Amino acid sequence: RKAVKERILVDMLGSVIDSAGCGWKVLILDEFTTHVLSSTLRMSDILECNVSVVEDLAKRREPLQQAAVYFIQPSPQSIARVLDDFGGPTGTAGIGKAGAKQLYPSAHIFLSNKLQTEGLEKLKANPRLVKSLKTLKELNLEFLTVDSRTMVTDHPEAARLLLGDAADNQSAVKKEMDAIASRLATLFTSLKEFPSVRYAGSQCVSAMTMLSPDLQSPDRKRVPTWPTTVGFRSDFRPCTLQETCDVLILDRSYDAVAPFIHEWSYEAMAYDLLRLEGKVYRYQVESQGGGKPEPREAILEEGDELWLDLRHMFIANVYTTLHARFDEFRSKNKAAKAAGEGKGSDAMSESNIRQLIIALPQYREQLGRLAMHIQLSTELQTATHARALTDVGELEQDVVVGEKNSKDLLAFLTEHQSQMDPSDKLRLLACYLATHPGKLDETKRQQWQKTAGLTRDDMSALCEGLTRLGVRVMDTPVPSEGSKSFFGGSKKKNAVKATRKKNGDEDEYALNRFQPLLHDLVTDMAMGVMSTEKFPYVRPPSSGADSDPSKVAASARTARSGLNWAKRNQDGAGGSGLGPSGRRLVVFIIGGATRGEMRVAHRLARELDRDVILGSTSIDAPSTFVDLLYSIALPKAHH
Repeated sequence: RKAVKERILVDMLGSVIDSAGCGWKVLILDEFTTHVLSSTLRMSDILECNVSVVEDLAKRREPLQQAAVYFIQPSPQSIARVLDDFGGPTGTAGIGKAGAKQLYPSAHIFLSNKLQTEGLEKLKANPRLVKSLKTLKELNLEFLTVDSRTMVTDHPEAARLLLGDAADNQSAVKKEMDAIASRLATLFTSLKEFPSVRYAGSQCVSAMTMLSPDLQSPDRKRVPTWPTTVGFRSDFRPCTLQETCDVLILDRSYDAVAPFIHEWSYEAMAYDLLRLEGKVYRYQVESQGGGKPEPREAILEEGDELWLDLRHMFIANVYTTLHARFDEFRSKNKAAKAAGEGKGSDAMSESNIRQLIIALPQYREQLGRLAMHIQLSTELQTATHARALTDVGELEQDVVVGEKNSKDLLAFLTEHQSQMDPSDKLRLLACYLATHPGKLDETKRQQWQKTAGLTRDDMSALCEGLTRLGVRVMDTPVPSEGSKSFFGGSKKKNAVKATRKKNGDEDEYALNRFQPLLHDLVTDMAMGVMSTEKFPYVRPPSSGADSDPSKVAASARTARSGLNWAKRNQDGAGGSGLGPSGRRLVVFIIGGATRGEMRVAHRLARELDRDVILGSTSIDAPSTFVDLLYSIALPKAHH
C-alpha cells in the first residue's frame, strides 16, 4: 500500500508542474481508477497535492482554468471521453452550451496500463489535445489494495467463469486470463520487481500458458527493456537482470477447505457473519434522549490502531482484550473511574461509555472506537450463539485434522440439522468431503442428503460444485476428458487426502486448529524446499540466481524505503527494521482468496521476516463461495 501511495502522490501528482491555475490542478478519474485510488488513499492525501477538485470522467463537467490530470484506464470508452473534453475525435466540436473549445488549458494524462497503438492514434488525431498535452505516461497501476499485504485485480467473476460451463468457451477464458495477467503485471511494475514465477503444475497449466507472457518474458531478449516496461522513473535502474522476487500462482482448487470452514479470527468472523459492505460497518447506538436508535457507520481499516491489533486475533482473545483496554483506560483516568459505573460487562455497556464520552470529551475519538469494537464483537457473539456455531466449528476442526469421521458427522447432523442454517450444513459437509476424497457413492449421497435435511439442488451444488473445485467427491471413476473444468479438477486421478496438520500454537483452542495450506506453501517457498515437480517454474531462474531464495538478499527496491510494500514492524512484518531478510514473496490465487489466508500472509511476514504479499482476483466471504457451488454445479446432474 505504501508503494501504491508513492506511485500516485509522487510519481503522478507530484510530477505535474504546470503554471495554469497558479499550480492548482483538477484530477479526473474513470470508474476503475476511482476504485484504485480509494482503496489506498484518503481524499485529504490527494488534496494535499494541490488538487482543487476530483472529478468523474463520465459526468458532465464545467470548464476550469486549471491543469487537468487524467488518471484513466486506456480503454476505448475512457479515451473517447478525454477526447470529448477537447472537442471530440477531431477537436472541432464545441463543448457545452457556450461552445467552448476545451474544458482545460492543459492536460497531463496518466494511464493505468499499456496504451495500445489504436488508442495512441486517436489521441494524436485531436489537434486541440495535442497542443494542450504536456504529459502522456503509462503509470502501470491497475490493481486494488485490500490491506498492507493484500491486493486484488478486481475480477470477482473469475471463479464462476473459469470453473463453470463457460470454461468451454476458450475465447472468453482467454479474455479473462489476459485481463487478470495484465493487471497483475502492474503489481510488479509498481514494486520495481522482476519476478521468478512458479505455479501449481497439476492445476494451472492452462492458466500459466496465458499468464506467463505478461508476468515473465519467455526469452532473455525482452529483459533489457524491463526498466522501460516497469515504470517511467528515471532513478530506477536494476542492478541485475536476475529475478528479484519469488511468485507462486495458484488457483482456488489448491485448498478447497479454506473457503468454507468457519474462521474464528475477528476480521474473518466480521466478514462472514455480518455481511459488511466493503470496509464499512453499519450499526446503531442508543440515542441520548432515549428515542429511536441512531445509525452509525465505521470504516474498518488499518488507520484504526485498535482494528490493527484485533483483526487477526482469535475471537475469545478479542473479548478479553477489549475488557482489558477499557479497564486500563479507566484505571489511568480518575475522571473516567468516577464517571464509570458497574463492573465487567456492565461497565462496558453502551450507556456507560456514552456517559464517559460526555464526561471526557477529549477522549471522544478513542472511546468511540472502543465502543464501536465492543458493539461489533457483541454482534459476532450474538450471531455465533443464534446459529450454534461453536458446536459446528469444533466439529469442522475435528474433521479437517482427522479426529472425527463420517459417523460422528452424521450423528451430529441427525441431532442438530433442524436448528442449523442451510449454509452451515453445506460448509460442514464441504469440509469433510474436501479432506476425505472419494467417500460418497450414490447410496450414501442420498442418505447424507436426507440426514442433513438438504434438497436435491443443495446436494447437487455441494457434490458437483466441489468436483469442479478439484475435489474427488464420489467413489467413482474419474470423469472423461471432455467434462474437465478449467482448473483441471476432474483430471485428478489420485486425489491426495488433505487432512490438515494442527495449528502449531501453544494455546490450542478447540476452534483454532485449522491452518490454511497457504502457510505451508509460503514457508516452503521461503526456505527454498518447494518441489519443482509439483510447482515448476514458468522459466528456469537465471543461471546467476541463487537457487535458495531464503539466502538471496532483498532486491534493489528495498534500498528505497518508499517502495516497501508495507511498513516494517508497524503492520507485523517483524525484524530489525533494517529491511527484510530475503527477497519478496508473492502468492496469487486465481478464483478468490479468503480472510483467513490474508491473516496467514501477515503472520508469515512476521515469522519469516520477509515481505509476503497475497494477491487474488478477489477477496471473498464464505457466502460467496457457497453461492459459487450452486452456480458452477453441473446443471442436469441428478435431476
